[in-house]
This record gives sequence, structure tokens and C-alpha cells, in this order.
Amino acid sequence: MLLLVAGVAAVNLSASITFNQATASLNANIKAAQDESTDITTLKAQQQQTDAQFAEAGRMRTLLLPQVKDAIDANASISSELTKITLKQAEAQNSGSDSGQAQSAQQSESSSSNAKKGGALTDEQKKQVEELMKANQQSTDTQSNTTQSEQKATQNKGTGATKPW
Repeated sequence: MLLLVAGVAAVNLSASITFNQATASLNANIKAAQDESTDITTLKAQQQQTDAQFAEAGRMRTLLLPQVKDAIDANASISSELTKITLKQAEAQNSGSDSGQAQSAQQSESSSSNAKKGGALTDEQKKQVEELMKANQQSTDTQSNTTQSEQKATQNKGTGATKPW
């Protein structure tokens, strides 16, 4: 029985660590998405890796505590939305570069006007990214409290089982 509890605790701890790494990547990707100088192809690849990290964190779903599952689901959803935005941008960028020199010139003009307007993201996309950041921050705050209490509970279980006599 004790081994079973220890196994579940280890799975939850591992998922929490992976979740924290994925969340850090997601935060970095959200900030990068707001920067007009960010290479969209690189951002797309990084975001797909972040999605994979969230999938890995939720892999042992049946053994995860509800708080851990909820936090993973919330941030995975945010990550998925950012991936969709990034894919749209990458497709728009790729379709523009394949069209020919005349459209290339037009695009560079529109790109410079977009830069004047605030960068590679449209106002709607910036609003979506801001909403993602707010939702992600709330989820991260909740998860960090949960992870700390889980670690304390795991430590207490470990020290309570050993008796000096």
C-alpha cells in the first residue's frame, strides 16, 4: 500500500515538474509572440515542443490529482490557442513568400506598415495573446500552490513512516 502511494506521489511530482517546464516555455513563447522581431518559424517549432511537453505532463492522467490535471488542462488549452495563432502566421508568411516578386514587394511594404502599427501581430492577435497571458498566470499561481502542498505532503509521508525503534 505504501509503495502504491509512493508511486502515485512520484507520478504527480514528475507531472508537476514537466508541467512547470512547459509553463515556463509557454510564458517565453507568449512573450516572443509579442516581439515583432521573432522568427515565426522558430516560434512555431518551440510552441509545438511546448504542446508536446503538456501532453507528456498529462500522460499518466488516471493517477494525477485533480488539481494537477486541471492545471495541465488549462495551460495546454492556452498553449493550443497560441499554436493555432502561430500556425496561421506561419502559413500567411509562407504563402506570401511563394507568390512572386511583385507580391513580395507589396508584402515588404505592408510589413513595414505593420511594424509601424505595432509589429507582426494584429491588434486582435495581440488581444488574444494578452488574454492567454492572463489566463496562464492565474493557472500558474494555482499550480505553484498545489505543487508546494503536494511536496510537503510527500515529505510528511516519508518522514512519518520511519520509526526510530
